[in-house]
Amino acid sequence: MYSVELIHPETKKPKFISFTTIFTNDTLVRTDSENLSLGKQTLIRHLQLSKQYVLLEYKGKKYAIQQTINKDTTASKYHFTTCRGHKRFCGIKAKKIMVSHPNFKLPIAMFYVENMHPKYIGGLTGIKGLPVKYYIQSEDGLLCYTLQGIKEKEIPNSFFLVGKDYEIISFNDFIERISK
Repeated sequence: MYSVELIHPETKKPKFISFTTIFTNDTLVRTDSENLSLGKQTLIRHLQLSKQYVLLEYKGKKYAIQQTINKDTTASKYHFTTCRGHKRFCGIKAKKIMVSHPNFKLPIAMFYVENMHPKYIGGLTGIKGLPVKYYIQSEDGLLCYTLQGIKEKEIPNSFFLVGKDYEIISFNDFIERISK
């Protein structure tokens, strides 16, 4: 589980906005998040098939928006520079790394765990392990993700399925429906 804070570009003060929980069985990833403005959101990704579903509710109806996972050209612009230092997150020793990106004014210190695969976190192409404290640029400022807890347990495959009460729909069809 990660806490997510928004760091406003002018005030530089962090503001808590949500918790994000990631579940995985190695080829499937489910990311659950909830915040005050958007409510509950779920993303289910199949890493081998490069497909994902965004589960959401709109005007009382449940939708599973089907998408193909494309190569993220923004994410590939990250540049990682090894540096000295480490810090513990939830009892796990993490390495420090300086990260540059065209959207960052200066390089930012981030932390990752070397012996855990980064494939479960989308958006930081090229990092050498699982990020435990990292930043993503958004329209409103920097989003800071910080690991708050990690549990290893078996999760049934049914947890990664789209429920029967969801209508599977393409992104374009969803946009067309909500535009009416």
